[in-house]
Amino acid sequence: MKCFLASVALFFLSTVQGLNAQVTGMCAYDLVLQKLAASHPGFEESCSSLHAHTVREAQRSVRSNTVYELPVVFHIVWNDPSENLSDDVIFDQLEILNRDFRRLNPDADQTREVFLDVAADTQIEFVLADTDPEGNPTNGINRFETNRETFDFDLFSQTITLDEVKSSATGGVDAWNTNEYLNIWVCNIGSTLPGVQPFGFAYPPNGAPNWEGLFPTIADEVQGVVVHYTTVGSNNPAGLDDDFPGNEGGRTLTHEIGHYLGLRHTWGDAFFNGCSADDGITDTPNISSNNNFACNFNLNTCNEGEGDLPDMGENYMDYNQDDCLNVFTLGQKAAMRFVIENFRPDLVEGQINLSVQNPTRATFSLYPNPANQAITVEGFTGGDLLLYDLTGRMVAVFSQLPPHPTVQVDHLPRGVFVLSDRLGVAQHRLVLQ
Repeated sequence: MKCFLASVALFFLSTVQGLNAQVTGMCAYDLVLQKLAASHPGFEESCSSLHAHTVREAQRSVRSNTVYELPVVFHIVWNDPSENLSDDVIFDQLEILNRDFRRLNPDADQTREVFLDVAADTQIEFVLADTDPEGNPTNGINRFETNRETFDFDLFSQTITLDEVKSSATGGVDAWNTNEYLNIWVCNIGSTLPGVQPFGFAYPPNGAPNWEGLFPTIADEVQGVVVHYTTVGSNNPAGLDDDFPGNEGGRTLTHEIGHYLGLRHTWGDAFFNGCSADDGITDTPNISSNNNFACNFNLNTCNEGEGDLPDMGENYMDYNQDDCLNVFTLGQKAAMRFVIENFRPDLVEGQINLSVQNPTRATFSLYPNPANQAITVEGFTGGDLLLYDLTGRMVAVFSQLPPHPTVQVDHLPRGVFVLSDRLGVAQHRLVLQ
């Protein structure tokens, strides 16, 4: 069965302390699906029908070359100073997201050859918001000191108690308009079950066809992503405070935003029957369960007959060590873009004509693009050019250039940037790889 379900995906893991410590991957969404299957006759057949519609519609999205920029606000909700992550950690996390979603991650060359033909640049990027909901300038990082030591995920509650971080009434921070901003709450996540450390969770979008008649509507004010403060960025001084080695590379947020944009875990959240379960994406092989942070690329847990492929342990939607994750697929790209265009469209309002080669307001062109040595700027009449990263930080200044200059870029960091004239009137996106 191929069933594309947007995942509630409560991405958390338990650690058993001791000399022979074992890691157990857990996801409450598994239990939600099993209860639905038991209490709703015909649920599986209904899901299959809805999946066929969703996948058919999703394929339209991949035909577009539009690069979608999602405005992001990080709400840093802290009690202990170690939780009040510096701007540099947030900037690093944003760069990780953009590299992962644009397949500019340095470890992209670690994707196994058998999966290279489906490895995707999702053409989705993330930028820190520059204006808050009241129209005031912001750097997209909203800090709040709380009197709460933790925001607990209560495994036995009938409600999602971790949503309390999203409300000022319960010691957290109210969301900015969730239709217009991707809200990311960073806090100290606790658990009511000893030995279990939740790392984060994300709600899927309202209105997705695979939720029709099956789930209650998720309130707008809780839409977004929550992550444990230790998992943010690769330069986080608190990265080892959770005693969980392997999650210090900033990939937890890559995984959770995948859920926010409609992706399920690659093993299908144990939906119905083991290897019959699926994430609804045709180019991610069926697997019986997650990689469980083992970084084991010898697994092939489901035999799918002719053309059978190994488990895709390097996929961002598996549970694996951060340095073993390196790829989204073309099918996942199509699904995420379908969700943006149909169920989170206000995030990209006015960006419909934005593309890598022809961004809004570009009055000059670049080639080659992507580049690694030098670029030629056609249509530029001379003067200064400024290079910014996607957090808005200036990376380089090219002064007193002649018309149509050739500019060396081999000394610059790799990633996605914006090249602009001094006044910001003419701009163009530049990919360095």
